Order: sequence, then structure tokens, then C-alpha cells
Amino acid sequence: MTMLASDAFRALAAARVSCKRFEPNKLIPESVLGDILATTIRSPSSFNLQPTQIVMVSDQAIKEQLSQKAMIGPGNQYRCRDCSLLAVFLSDLEAGKRISRIAQLEREWGQRHPAYMATLPLSTAFMLGEGHAATLMKQLAMDAFSLAKPMPSIEPISVWASKNTSILVQQFVLAATSHNLATALMEGIDPRRVKEILDIPDRYSIPMIAATGYEWSETPENEPKTPRLSIEEVVFREKFGIGWKEQGDELVEDEMA
Repeated sequence: MTMLASDAFRALAAARVSCKRFEPNKLIPESVLGDILATTIRSPSSFNLQPTQIVMVSDQAIKEQLSQKAMIGPGNQYRCRDCSLLAVFLSDLEAGKRISRIAQLEREWGQRHPAYMATLPLSTAFMLGEGHAATLMKQLAMDAFSLAKPMPSIEPISVWASKNTSILVQQFVLAATSHNLATALMEGIDPRRVKEILDIPDRYSIPMIAATGYEWSETPENEPKTPRLSIEEVVFREKFGIGWKEQGDELVEDEMA
């Protein structure tokens, strides 16, 4: 019996857990890593600017150095040391420097409308909001103009870049899970020290690191999942504050008629 795509995705999402302990000294095959990364870079991004780099660290000496000098808390320290590799995700805080390269890719692809291509450099440069003063001025202008017509929100470049990177991180995690790999997302890091150890330019921030590898073989099976708020506590219907309640198909059809 063929599994439905929805069932397959549900099983994949349910299989993802935050790994507490990894099997040390286990390598991930290059073919598996290649497949994971090929899936990861298909993640969507604003204006297709793809403002993310990934540093893949599998060298044990470098992992030990990061564990001892840049990880906060014993949990992150031993995950960093024992995992097969660390995927260090970087957000580009000077994403405007990517515009010419992305425009070149878009021209070679040849699927965008000429009007889109003509406005791409200007629209992306305006939206990126690099610099505190420039961002504030654009925010004030957009707030004023929005009284008359819809206007975009201008965010600090750090917020915009991290938001795009976070989508890519989730894609990486699910791709790794599809290969029966375990992951643990870590924010408890000293980014300055990580940059020094990995020679990362100041142009980039480090939203998070994904420890990736094989879950420790003695981890109990069917370990209870961490609790989540109910759908009713998280999701509203139509407007904020209107509680979510599942409706039957007949009721939905009647409302749409």
C-alpha cells in the first residue's frame, strides 16, 4: 500500500526530536550529506536572496575546541563533542552584496517577468534595511505611507536575515531526519568565539548550530515527547482571539455557499 504524502510528512515531523546524546565517533556518509544539503538549499527565501551560509564541521579537534571554548552549558558541550558533525548556520548581515549574483542566476534561469528583473536591485536594496539610521528612516516612511496604501514592514537586517536562515535550518533538520539522523538545535553559544575558531567574517551572525549525527543506542524507545500547547491555544480562526474549533466539511461548505 502506497503511503500518502501527508502521512509520510506527518511521520517525518513526528520522528524529529531534539537529541540529548549522540553516538560518538560515527561518520555520516558523504552521499547522505550531499542529499541533505541538496534538499536544504531548496528552502524558500525573501526575493530568493538566500542570505545564508553553512559551515559543516566534522573534524574532531575543531569540535573539541568549540566544545571547550564556545559552548554554553554541559549539554551543548558534550553534544558538540560527540555528534558526527556541526552545521553552523550563518546569516548574512550584508545581503545587499548578493544582489548581483542572484540577479545573474535569475537572468540565466529566464523565468522571471522583465518588470520583476528591472526592479529587483532597487526593491531588494530598499527592503534590506542595512544600518540603524537607514532602517529607522524607512520604517517611519512606511508607517506614514501605510495610512494611504499597503506598505511593507522594514526590519533590521539581522531580523530579516535570521528569519530567512531559520526556514533553511528547519529544512535541514527534516532532511536529516529523513535519513534517520538525529539533530539538536543549539543557541547556547558564544558567537564571537565560534567566529574566531571557524574564521567566520564579521559580516555574518550565527542564529544557531545544529548538532547532527546518530542518537545514542541506549536512548529509551518511545521516550515521551515534550509537551506542546494545544491547537486551540495557538491557532485562531479568521481573526485574532477567535478560538479555533474544527468544523465539519458540511458546515464549511454551507459557510462558503
